[in-house]
Amino acid sequence: MKTKTLVLASFLIAMMIFVAGCKKDEDPEPQKNIARLGAQSNTAVGGFLSVSAKKVYTMSEAFQQQDKIDILCFYEEASGNNIALAAPGTGIDGIFTGDNAPDNWTTTNQTYFTNPATEITTVQFDQLTDGDAVIQGYYDETVTSGNRKKKDMKVNDMYAFKTAAGTFGVLKVTAVEQGASGYVEFEYKVK
Repeated sequence: MKTKTLVLASFLIAMMIFVAGCKKDEDPEPQKNIARLGAQSNTAVGGFLSVSAKKVYTMSEAFQQQDKIDILCFYEEASGNNIALAAPGTGIDGIFTGDNAPDNWTTTNQTYFTNPATEITTVQFDQLTDGDAVIQGYYDETVTSGNRKKKDMKVNDMYAFKTAAGTFGVLKVTAVEQGASGYVEFEYKVK
């Protein structure tokens, strides 16, 4: 009986040491906000982003959620826009087709884009987390009109933005495929 008790006690002590030595995940990796927006002919990827919901919508879904849509993607080679991001209220017409096209929306939010007011490196961007006070400082407050689109997106481009609801953000382009069925992918941080 003493042997069984001694073996059981040794086993329990060994298990306690093993469990105590395991690495705890006290600071989990923060969730990244990554959006891939498809251009007007992309049937596989939605092209409309709600920053507040952190969700990408197809055009028909976006039509039903007009008040939530902050950013859309489109492609237009002739004007040099190429793959571009824009606010629904930009007044882009003739790009999207059908009854659900933004031309037919009754609510068109105005999101404004600027180059960061102060230079930001990719390392600094990667260190930001949602809610950081510094995010607002990257938006150039002197922009009161225009800048409702950013055209010819390229990998590692960075832009600051402000949504109609007053959410400030900064985004970094991570992937681009040109063409009407192309897309732009970016990571964004908001305050």
